[in-house]
Amino acid sequence: MDPNSSSLATQLHRLCLSLSSDPDGAYELAVSYLSSTAEKTRTLQDERLLYQKIVARLSHSSRDVDKFNECYAKLKNSFILKQRVSVLSLLLALSETVHQSESTHQLFPIPQLANTKSTIGLSGGPSSSSKSTIGSMSWGSNQPKQQLSNQSLQSNNSNLPLALQSTDLSTERTCVRDVVLAVTGVKVSGAGGGSRPQQMLYSRIAHLGFLHDRLKEFIDPASGLMPQGLMGEGLVASIRDELTEYYRSVALLQSQTCEGDGGGGTLRRVCVWAQEPLHRLTWLASIAHTAHHKKGGELASCVHRFVSHGDDRVSALARRLLTALTYPLLLMLTRWLLHGEIDDPFNEFFIESRSGVPIDRMWHDKYRVREWMVPSFMSREQAAQILATGKSVVFMREACADEPGPSDHAHHLEALLKSHSGMMVWSGGAAWWEAAGVCAGVAGAHEAAARRLVAALTTHHHLLDHLAAHRRYLLLAQGDFVHHLMTLLRDELNKPASSLYVHNLTCTLEAAVRATNAQFEPSHVLARLHVNLYPNCDGRDDCGWDVFALQYRVDGPLGTLFPATCAARYRALFTQLWRVKRIEYSLHDAWREHTILQKRLKYMPEVWGLMRRVSCLRAEALRLCGALQEASCAGAEPAWAELLAAAAARDDLDRLLRLHHAALERHSIHAMIHHTTQELQSYLGNVLNETLALRSFETTLHTGIIAELERREGIEQMKAERVSRGEYAFTAADEAQDKEKRKIFHQFLGSRKADLNVWARSYRGHVTTLILKLALHTEVSLQTLAFRLDYSDFYKRGDAKLHEPLTYQHKRLSEIGLNLAKNKLINRSRKK
Repeated sequence: MDPNSSSLATQLHRLCLSLSSDPDGAYELAVSYLSSTAEKTRTLQDERLLYQKIVARLSHSSRDVDKFNECYAKLKNSFILKQRVSVLSLLLALSETVHQSESTHQLFPIPQLANTKSTIGLSGGPSSSSKSTIGSMSWGSNQPKQQLSNQSLQSNNSNLPLALQSTDLSTERTCVRDVVLAVTGVKVSGAGGGSRPQQMLYSRIAHLGFLHDRLKEFIDPASGLMPQGLMGEGLVASIRDELTEYYRSVALLQSQTCEGDGGGGTLRRVCVWAQEPLHRLTWLASIAHTAHHKKGGELASCVHRFVSHGDDRVSALARRLLTALTYPLLLMLTRWLLHGEIDDPFNEFFIESRSGVPIDRMWHDKYRVREWMVPSFMSREQAAQILATGKSVVFMREACADEPGPSDHAHHLEALLKSHSGMMVWSGGAAWWEAAGVCAGVAGAHEAAARRLVAALTTHHHLLDHLAAHRRYLLLAQGDFVHHLMTLLRDELNKPASSLYVHNLTCTLEAAVRATNAQFEPSHVLARLHVNLYPNCDGRDDCGWDVFALQYRVDGPLGTLFPATCAARYRALFTQLWRVKRIEYSLHDAWREHTILQKRLKYMPEVWGLMRRVSCLRAEALRLCGALQEASCAGAEPAWAELLAAAAARDDLDRLLRLHHAALERHSIHAMIHHTTQELQSYLGNVLNETLALRSFETTLHTGIIAELERREGIEQMKAERVSRGEYAFTAADEAQDKEKRKIFHQFLGSRKADLNVWARSYRGHVTTLILKLALHTEVSLQTLAFRLDYSDFYKRGDAKLHEPLTYQHKRLSEIGLNLAKNKLINRSRKK
């Protein structure tokens, strides 16, 4: 060959010139053929390389390699799948992907029955081992028997034990064949023959079949034992995976007992293999037995009890089953926490939704925790936090018309969301239900959702303003407004209740607002303040004071914090406080009338003593009314301060509801309308009724004195007119008539004094009883009120019952004495 034409293309072209009449066409055809051949060669090389990589990855299991070779041969002979390189690339890529689910590989031990082949073979030579195997035996052939029989005929009498050994080996092989079928629940006729040791081993191994049948019955829908719901299906699927792996292990056992030329395992070796499946299936059957007719969180609690088992294998098995069956619970939990939605078709979730609940009762009544459905791996506090978190999301969406974004509190649930997305590390990692970060994540999500809800109520719905308005106007904390309103309503409320109209009282209310500091309240507060009339149903002819009430109307999201029951309590508190305030106002009004009248009584000394007595009793009643009002306000002051501070700090809504309820409880106790102070309420009612009687008595007294005073002033004026006309100033008839009138007036004063004495005894008797009951009450603040009502021992000196040792004074002195005694003992011990 010419050295200048050494290239392949030149040689190919020369070859075409010498062999073909059309050298150009032949050259193009040759180049095309060589190119396609090179491409096929590269494809075959890539396919071979991929094949080698996959085989190397499966090299840890010879059975997997054989299975892959078989499938690869079918792929090469397939006329449908021609892109073998792409298929092998896909399989290799899938094998390199990190598996995110728990593998069921080797849940049961792989049988290793094959032993070193027995040297008792066809040659009849000496054996190197006394143990025989059945790993290479074939059940469908009698060839080993024939070979042993022929060999025994050809040997001498010294080979007779070999024939007997062959007979025993045949019996054991039959037992092995039967027991392999029995472990899968197959009924074998005439099974369990052989010697007694073989029968015992057979029975022990065949117990696997009984356990297998129990598990098959549990996962059979027709049996009626399978748990219901999605979580029950998760448990059934997990047990079915266990049985599938059990079948795989039994199939490997059967293949090892059937392959080879006679070597293999015995019943004893099969029994050794069966120990681990026996242990696993026994506990699976026990778990399945406890799960009968259970569902939801109750089912999870049954399985969770096995997680704390002392055996690590039982604990790992229970953890695997629990993780599988709680996956639907995880989906429902994340949906509730993130979106406030319950997707629970089988009533498995521990949060229940009730239909037909109005919007103002949604937070209280629509959702609740089903205690029996809370899983045992979740505390009651955590379940309450989960309930409140979902309710906050629903409340923001439905009541506040505000859809929270996914980033509001979702970042606190990273551990839960990772479990939801399949990022759980199954081998050695903690399941979602036992992860330490889940508790902290739920708590953080609850706090974030609650803060956002209270922030919306505070910012957009003026929660703090409405709380303060309830206290100022319904609990009469706005003093100037209450006093001016009573002044404007005095004449109107003295009328019978049937003659009152709400629109007239509303105009008076607006006038009181404009004349006091209430005019500086925000418009959203004043627009909710209304007047209402609540007539009693006991048939009495009430006056306006008995039926009048202020009403603060709250709607929308704030209706959750001020429901109808709360409004009823505010009404009861207003009625009681309004009654005490009305009595105090009427006593002040009587004092004003008394002061005006006192200036005109200079020439009526006969009424001075009675007026002084009335003034003293009025002051006594005023001091009692003032003490009652002060105790009612001061006793609930810490509770209201805590409530307003919590609302300003944007604590969760449940805590605000508890604090609001506690504040109303304190007010009710100190106003003596609480269910624990019903007896005190009756005694206080007697005292207030007697105080009103004093006001009526004083009105009657003032009317009589004024009438007599006007009569005497008229007589003096008549005398002056007669003297000016030159007539007698006072005739005998006038003097007789005047004496008669004075006598009647003195009788009037005498009867008034007697009535006042009776009233004073009755009033002080009721006050003494009230003080005694207050002193004996369990509430310390009420005991303190008893001490304040009788701080000078005035009532104590008049009634011996107040000397009982259970009164507040004696308790206080006893506590002081005990503290002094303790201090003395402590000082003595220190000196020693």
